[in-house]
Amino acid sequence: MAKAKQIAKLNCQDAAAKVIQQVLLARMKKMCALRDRALDWNDPEGVHAMRVASRRLRSALGDFKPYLRKGSIPISRLKAIAKSLGAVRDEDVILLALAELRSKAGEKVGPGIEAIAEEHDRQRRQARSILAHTIRPSAIAELRDDFWTEIRTATKIPSGPAREKGAGRVLTFGQVGAEVVGDRLKQLSEAGDSVYRPLQTKQLHKLRILAKRLRYAVELFAPCWGEEFEKAAAEIARFQTSLGELHDCDVWIVNLGARLKKDALAAGAGLDPWRNNEAVVWLLDHFVSDRTKHYRDALALWHKWETEGFLNRLRAMLDAGVTPQAALPKGPNGTDSNSISARPNQSRPKLPSFSQNKSA
Repeated sequence: MAKAKQIAKLNCQDAAAKVIQQVLLARMKKMCALRDRALDWNDPEGVHAMRVASRRLRSALGDFKPYLRKGSIPISRLKAIAKSLGAVRDEDVILLALAELRSKAGEKVGPGIEAIAEEHDRQRRQARSILAHTIRPSAIAELRDDFWTEIRTATKIPSGPAREKGAGRVLTFGQVGAEVVGDRLKQLSEAGDSVYRPLQTKQLHKLRILAKRLRYAVELFAPCWGEEFEKAAAEIARFQTSLGELHDCDVWIVNLGARLKKDALAAGAGLDPWRNNEAVVWLLDHFVSDRTKHYRDALALWHKWETEGFLNRLRAMLDAGVTPQAALPKGPNGTDSNSISARPNQSRPKLPSFSQNKSA
């Protein structure tokens, strides 16, 4: 799973409004720059890259929602782009999976898998046509220009708990980060019990989305907490991946089951049944088995987190409130004038470590 590239010159001690604009403009620029690559049908990863970029942009907009004027961002157009990218990407993934499974299947079910692949190839061509229209040059240019115009006046002065009471100080980007990551962490923690309900597909899908949002937020604010935050993001990505693979299996299971049911109803009505049911049953058996594997992976990782206090350690990092020295202004002798190490008779608080998580 790709890691987000850090935004250049991001300073966690700068005023929040300034850095929020910087982040959102960088995210929009990244997404728009991937347009041509997304329309290169010889490389399916182009669509995936632009889709991920659009997700990171919308995730950041969600993070900063309390700090933006309502209705200031063209969200509907961003959602339309994300939907079109997702439609193509879904078909790409399906066709890649079917090609791999066809190589493993016997001749009894192979032709049926090929017939299903032909259906999805037709759907992909249609989805590609819609995507090409959705991200046509004029539409992307208009969206980018409107976004850049609106974002410069979209931020508002926050009145929430992140402002230091009575201090009259400007809210910093690091303070916003502590609040955003804290909220995302709380949401994931409260929904965590869903992992113990293996048949509750909607709840597990919601848990995956919450894990993705937390991961994106941790990656975005990693410069404010340093290397340990990056390790935490990698650990969360593992959990998100397992739940994502599980969700893909759930979609397959629902669609294959619906196909079999529709065929049974057709046969009951005296109509000719679809001739490739053997392939559908074979695929259904495969994805039911594969789902169990991915569920077990997610369950084991969540149990590991609870046993080792992973989420509690992430919370402790936020509560420690330590900002990397690199982000702080320099003193006259080249030291960090506001850093703990630059103050006499004070010691730097020890941050929780994620180094024991080998996967990070």
